[in-house]
Amino acid sequence: MPGRKVLILQNIIPHYRVPVFNLIGKELGINLTIAYDKGLEKGNCNLMAAQRNFSVIAYEKRTLFTSFFRITDLNKLINGYDVVIFSGDLHFIAPIVALLTRRRRPKVYLWGIGLSSAKGLREKPLGDRIRYLLNDLSDGTILYSSYVADIYRKRVFKPGKVFVAHNSILVRKFPLSQEKKTKILSIGTFKKNKRLPDLVIVFAKIIDRIPEDITLDFIGDGEDANLLRQLADQKKISGRVNFWGRMEDDEEIYAIMKNAIVSVSPTQAGLSVLHAMAMGCPFLTSVDAITGGERFNIKDNETGYYYNGQISDLEQKLIKIVNDQEDNRRVAYNAYTLYHEERNVEQMAKSFVDIIMQ
Repeated sequence: MPGRKVLILQNIIPHYRVPVFNLIGKELGINLTIAYDKGLEKGNCNLMAAQRNFSVIAYEKRTLFTSFFRITDLNKLINGYDVVIFSGDLHFIAPIVALLTRRRRPKVYLWGIGLSSAKGLREKPLGDRIRYLLNDLSDGTILYSSYVADIYRKRVFKPGKVFVAHNSILVRKFPLSQEKKTKILSIGTFKKNKRLPDLVIVFAKIIDRIPEDITLDFIGDGEDANLLRQLADQKKISGRVNFWGRMEDDEEIYAIMKNAIVSVSPTQAGLSVLHAMAMGCPFLTSVDAITGGERFNIKDNETGYYYNGQISDLEQKLIKIVNDQEDNRRVAYNAYTLYHEERNVEQMAKSFVDIIMQ
């Protein structure tokens, strides 16, 4: 099997992508390089050479028409590569088109969510027509989820060019907990658009209808931290609301999550969905939560839970989940199994390897 020199272009290199890139880079026959925006270098994670199976290189860009940019010395950047994988962000459209119109070019793929996600995953006619056209002109699109892939295959002229590498993160494997579940959990940054105050309000509403040992627990920090604490005080429930601060070590997170009934994020369902599933904790979010596709790993009452976005429905969902823990253990088992058998980083990396080597 011939080798492949592969270049993946990103804005920055976040820590959660390194395990995936390492798995791709250690594959026999693949020489992987990750390119990042030099102007955003401070956003990169710690890239210690001894701990990675890929090279890194910076590119410089120039702004075009406010929202778009071109890459300086694009020809030099991509020279010698067999496969070039661009971020599917349409801000990359100028270098993508420049490469696609070359007479002799490497294989070119686009990788990403595939649809607009700023206000919840949705189709946008103009942007999507451009994405579908780029799919047909390039060697294909690599999408985060099967849900979006199904949309693409109905819209593009060349559905055989639509691929899926389910978005994932590396989570240390712990045993599926059989301990008593006493926590309603929320993990991640306390951003305003997550509507985390809704969770405090609902907990105050249901506190007299659930067992006395049930607590509301937050792991994380951010702009709404003080608001959440103040709200707990105002509702006179602070004795049953815990703030654990930011945690990044899986062992520390598992020490809390092993006793969690459910992990809740009202309006955002990103990689935290996979993190919870990997630790055997079902995820509860709204049906129109902002997502990169991770939300579609949730099948209601099978691998997680949805509510309709209204506080009243969140209230009813939590009461049912907390008071029917036998059924919740079934959902937890399904979520845990889905991650470890189908949605782990090894599966994600394998999807890339299969595409690269075809």
